[in-house]
Amino acid sequence: MHSTFKIFVPFIVAGLTACSGINDSWEVKGGGFIKYTIDGGEEITQELGRKDVEIPFIRNSHHYLFIKMPTGDGENKNQMNIMVSNPKLGKNNAVADYTWLQVNGTPKAYLIGDSNVVTIDQKDDIKWTATINLHFEDCRQGACNKNLPAIHFKGRMHYWIAEDDR
Repeated sequence: MHSTFKIFVPFIVAGLTACSGINDSWEVKGGGFIKYTIDGGEEITQELGRKDVEIPFIRNSHHYLFIKMPTGDGENKNQMNIMVSNPKLGKNNAVADYTWLQVNGTPKAYLIGDSNVVTIDQKDDIKWTATINLHFEDCRQGACNKNLPAIHFKGRMHYWIAEDDR
């Protein structure tokens, strides 16, 4: 084998290996993440799969945005649903009856107050992004108590629509 060929073969193999997972990205297969805090605590990143987010009229005939944050891994056992009816760019109100939070397996806490906003700053056929600012009743003691200060959920969502759905 020619010595120059022996030198370049490892580079070719490395280049092909580096590109092997390119079709596994969120931009191609769909999905994304939410980075959030609860009451200003430690920032948590939760991945969102393709089936965790329903974009209006993508694989459905719905007029709403619906985010289902699955239970996280490890110590993060938080779970959440967020719904926005007729989402538009800018500020949107979350739908109270369909938006809830469970912190580490506690009972479902529903929205309280008037300042529950999902601000969408990108919504197109490739990517949706939003800042989420919600307040929930406190159910962390095993029962919900509206007399306790609200739980403040603040986050940022990035979601890519799968190539097959565009």
